[in-house]
Parts: sequence; C-alpha cells; structure tokens
Amino acid sequence: MRTSKWLAVAIATLTVTSLSGCLGAAPNDAPPPTAATTTLDPELRGQLEAALDEGFAASGMPGVIVGLWVPGQEEWVSARGVSDLDGDVAMDRANQSKIGSITKTVVGTVALQVIGGGETGLTLDDTVDEWYPDFPLANEITVRMLMNMSSGIGPPGEAQMDRICADPHSPITPDEVIAIGAATPREAYGPGEGFTYSGYNTFLLGRILEHATGTDLGTLIDEHLMEPLGMTRSRFAPDAVLAEPFNRGYSEFCPLLPQPTDTTDWTNHEGWAAGAMLSTIDDLHTWGLALGEGFGLTPEMLAARIDDRAPGTSDAGYGYGLGVSVHVDPATGCLLDLNHSGAEPGYGAHVQYFEGSGAVFALIGNGDGGTGVEFFKVVKALLTVLPPSVAATSSEDCDS
Repeated sequence: MRTSKWLAVAIATLTVTSLSGCLGAAPNDAPPPTAATTTLDPELRGQLEAALDEGFAASGMPGVIVGLWVPGQEEWVSARGVSDLDGDVAMDRANQSKIGSITKTVVGTVALQVIGGGETGLTLDDTVDEWYPDFPLANEITVRMLMNMSSGIGPPGEAQMDRICADPHSPITPDEVIAIGAATPREAYGPGEGFTYSGYNTFLLGRILEHATGTDLGTLIDEHLMEPLGMTRSRFAPDAVLAEPFNRGYSEFCPLLPQPTDTTDWTNHEGWAAGAMLSTIDDLHTWGLALGEGFGLTPEMLAARIDDRAPGTSDAGYGYGLGVSVHVDPATGCLLDLNHSGAEPGYGAHVQYFEGSGAVFALIGNGDGGTGVEFFKVVKALLTVLPPSVAATSSEDCDS
C-alpha cells in the first residue's frame, strides 16, 4: 500500500525516540561549524557504524549518507550503497539531493524572520482571508495555525501521489495546489483545535509571504538564509534540477511504473513551499545548527516557534511548533530537540538538533521503498545508540 509523502513525513517526524537537554537562551545567529578538538570516542564510532549497517540493510535503499556533529569533537560522516544504480557510483558527501519536507523548516524560519522584523506588518494572528477570502474558514485560520498545522485543512492523501505518478513533470502552480487544498474535506475539528500534517498549510504560508513582501519565495529563502549561512549547495527548486554531483533517486511509489523508477528528473511543483529544497549532507549540518539556534529570529519568535505547538501533543512530548517538529520533556517542558524529516519520490532526508549538546544529526537517502519512510529505519537505528552526552534523556535542571 502506498503512503502519501505528506503522511510519510508526518509519521517520521513525530516518532523520533531520542531526547536531549534543556531549553536555554539561544543567540539570534547560528555559529559557523567549528573545527574538531577531540577525537570521537572509538567505541561510539563502532556502534554508529554497526547501527548504520543494520539500518541500511533494513531500509532497502540504494544508498544513504549520514553525519553526526558534536561540538568540540571529531565529526562522523559515513555512507553506504550507491548514488547511481547504473554506474555503481558510491554515495558521496558532496552529492546534492532532494530533501522534501525539511523545506517546511526553511519556509517557517523565513516567515518568523519576516514577522519578527515587522517591516511588512505581517503577524502570526493575521487570517488567511486577507489573501485567500474564498478558502474555507479563511476568516478563522491564522498564519500561526498554518505554521503549526492546527488549521484543520485536510491532507493531500493518496490523490497527490496519483497526480504525481500520472504526470511526474507536472507544471502545477502553487495557487492550483491551494485550490485543491480548498476542495479537500476539512478535518472534524475547528481551526486551532487539533493537529493534521498537511502541506497545503505551507503552500498558503509561502504565498502569503510572497504577497506580504512582494518577493518570490525562492529569493526570500536565498536572501534570508542560504546566502548568509553560506549554503552554496542548497537551493529552493520547484524544477528539481540537481547540480553535479548528485544522487539519483529511486522510487516504488507508482505501481504502474518500473520498480524502482528513476525519479531524478521529476519536477517538484507539487512540493513547492512544502518540499522543494535541494541540499547536501554538509549543508544539512549547517542548517541543523541554524535551525537549532534560531538563526535571525527575535526572542519573541524564538519562543513562539516552540511554545505555539498545535493542540494534541502526545504524552511522549512530541508536537508541531511553528514550522518544525518539537520534542520536549513532558515532565518539565524542557526543549529536547528540534527535527524534521522529508520524503519525495525516490528520496528521503532527516535533520535533528539536540538542544542539550548542540549536536546535529543528518541523513540523506536515495530510495523510498514505496512507503516514503524506509530511510527512517536508518534514523531510528542510529538514534538508539547516541549516548547521553549527545542526546540526554533527562532535563531536570530545565526551567519550563
């Protein structure tokens, strides 16, 4: 059974089973990566390599590359498999890939920067009817609800994958996708009263940013994040054109196509603000630091992205904040980690920032196994071996 890429990412991001330290004051600018000062513990390195072997074998993906960066320690970057089945080319850290819904964290951060800056007058409490008056319940859905997925807008579901499989090079526009979202049955709860992971929220957010600023979303992302962070191998790319060197993607989503199908040249207009970023493992490290430290955010927006989680946070402390999956200690309210996963046909990715240690974990894979979550078998295997010094399971000293 196929799983919608939107649903797949929701499952992945909200089932992370790793914890970290306490919420502290975060600077407005993410620091650049620093040189290692000590070697990574050989025992931990061995455990990571063994876990990668196990997770990769279980995933069935053609290839995967992962990285763990702990401040003050030697990095660990390791790969398995191939980036190109035909050429039997090994995965490489320089390779660019599609990273899917991690895009939501990028767009969410830009939105918080724009709102925090105040120049446009855009606020978290503005309602959608100012830009899309005919959208169902537009006068009740706020920008905040779009960002934390509490609007009640229904998910794209199987229909989205059917469209992609029927026309992988579709030039569908953001407003055409939003119109599909408007016609999609709403969830049973009212705006702001529940949680449903739906990319239609981020499409609306992206277009609202364009209307409010008078600037296209790709330029906003470049000017606010990619250029100042030096993420030269990352791009907002609805055309999905990868730059050499890159990983080819292999999908089993479409039952009427060869299994697997090479999806490298499939466009990503269906993803747009919700999933059109390209990146590399090293740029994901940079982005993980920026995401964790709240690059360019005011103190008010820093707090809002964590505190304004959608209703229905589970007992395990998982919730969806303003553009990012948030994991807190349910006993204390301490921030443990920020994370997000991404899935596009033929690709999977994950990034995670651990608040206590400042460590970043990232993954890029080039297969979906027909579910979109096969890469998460690797994520889960690796997270289970991280020691408390990287991903602490206690946060007793945190002031909630």
